[in-house]
Amino acid sequence: MGALLGYVVDIVIGAVMGMDDAVVDIATKTRVLKALNKVVWIQNDLFARHYLPKLDEQVVAPVEGEEPKAGGSCPFSGNA
Repeated sequence: MGALLGYVVDIVIGAVMGMDDAVVDIATKTRVLKALNKVVWIQNDLFARHYLPKLDEQVVAPVEGEEPKAGGSCPFSGNA
């Protein structure tokens, strides 16, 4: 999804910046690109919230011979 969003942003930036300056001034182009950037950041945040596992839901695979650790614990806490 990140690659798709990056591709869409690239196309929109090219289209906006390719517009004739006599039709659309630079201030309007800037506002359009800022708005697009905000939408993409919000969309990226929503993807992260709903599709990435939360820290307390992660399961750490046990090393052979060790007891399984509870989800969300630091895998490096036992190393001294």
